[in-house]
Amino acid sequence: MKEIVTIFQNYCGSGWYPVLFLAALLYLLVTEKKKQIRVVLVESSLVITVLFFLPFTKTIMNLLGEGETYYRILWLLPMAVVIAYAGLRLFGKHYRIGFVVLALVLVLTGKSVYDSPYLSKAQNRYHIPNSVIAICNEIMPAEEEERVWAVFPQELIYYVRQYTSEVQMPYGREMLEASWEWNWDTHPIYKIMREDTIDLDALSPLLTEYNCQYLILNKSVPYTGDPQKNGLTKIADIEAYELYRNEAVEIAKKKTAPVTCGNPVA
Repeated sequence: MKEIVTIFQNYCGSGWYPVLFLAALLYLLVTEKKKQIRVVLVESSLVITVLFFLPFTKTIMNLLGEGETYYRILWLLPMAVVIAYAGLRLFGKHYRIGFVVLALVLVLTGKSVYDSPYLSKAQNRYHIPNSVIAICNEIMPAEEEERVWAVFPQELIYYVRQYTSEVQMPYGREMLEASWEWNWDTHPIYKIMREDTIDLDALSPLLTEYNCQYLILNKSVPYTGDPQKNGLTKIADIEAYELYRNEAVEIAKKKTAPVTCGNPVA
């Protein structure tokens, strides 16, 4: 039970919205008479809240391998809707005054999301670094070619799949997020890519073994070995990254079905 309370406290953080939500929920539980609204906003929220705090529910989620994401149950709670509806009910016909008061309460008890160090102004409509888009466009397969495989530095792994599925990677975010439920072994290429100094002599054979046509290196990370001697041809410099083509692995052409006209003659 202590673990569940800790999860709830971490979920709430320093904001007051969960407290406002619980207060609004209790208010609607006493005052709301419409059956449909009680079922959708009040009773369903109470059931979810009670289930969340039951140790039995946490045990079941652990058995299902979802223990680390137990907090996501709280995502099901319609906090914003319940707070807004309870506020309007509270002020009744004086909804204009109530709107202003409720807005002030939410502003004063909340925190601007733009103050978070994890947020920054988007560089493009994809909300990913421009460098990822430029790199993917540079190595994107032609229309008649199959999808290509590329090895990216760890800081770019999250973004590639958000932009295109035409560029594949030998490993994904499972290498970056250690999780017992995934039970992944560290990929041999990633073991080299995460080192302070990248060994191209050891990396090059693995690129060929895993059919990777491209290698992207961060310029700030030193490497040992000669790219050319390892069959790596530099094709571009894009911002803080160098792009290399692994000449040992060809880019496959798409297989086209033969075109036939009419029915075969017996």
